[in-house]
Amino acid sequence: MPRYDQHFLRSERIAFQIAKAVCPLPGETILEVGPGEGALTKYLLQSSRPYLGVEIDPRCLSALSQTYPNSHAQWILGDFLKIPLPEIPLYFVSNLPYSISGPAIFRILEHQQWIRAGIIMLQAEVAQRLYASAGKRPYGKLSVLFQSVYHVKRLVRVPPGAFSPPPRVWSEVITFTQTSYLAPKDWMAFADLVRSAFRQPRQTIAKNLQGSTYIVPEKFRSLRPHQLSVQDFFELWDMQP
Repeated sequence: MPRYDQHFLRSERIAFQIAKAVCPLPGETILEVGPGEGALTKYLLQSSRPYLGVEIDPRCLSALSQTYPNSHAQWILGDFLKIPLPEIPLYFVSNLPYSISGPAIFRILEHQQWIRAGIIMLQAEVAQRLYASAGKRPYGKLSVLFQSVYHVKRLVRVPPGAFSPPPRVWSEVITFTQTSYLAPKDWMAFADLVRSAFRQPRQTIAKNLQGSTYIVPEKFRSLRPHQLSVQDFFELWDMQP
């Protein structure tokens, strides 16, 4: 197993399909997290769009900078979860390591002011949580938080054999595009409500929010959190004083 839990994409067909779906707006910089050996990078750098690659493995970054010495790319050696991100319009692209997918998704949400859209490859189970609808088995806290900011679509399923070394599970590629935007302060408060509502997923909304200052209308009191759609959570949020 390579360092940093890497599974390098080897399928040219999948790499081309992902790159073809990348669609930043004018003025946006493509932010690729974990370019690795450059399976996607070589396609992303074919356009004249500004490009920023963040790679934690110094060996990979050295190879990339040598392969594309005269390109318009900028490179950062570091951990995406820890480095400061530029406050500029960004289009996010990544084959995320499974071990950091959860924290990376929350990092995207924390920087929603700058990350308008993107395309990510994730473990299939995690990807399904991002686009699941209310009442479906994968639907939960992460579904509500991500869909409160982004519209999510599945692009393609990816078999283990598309990687080296192959993981033990399938992956999925999803695209996401910002929908209605809540100011960061408001979204953070909304996220606190969602987390509280899912504190014990098998309990009702009323039970989970019991003892808090949140108001729970009668129509939601007997429901469990996974039964509320994202729009229901917005309605619940709008009812708060």
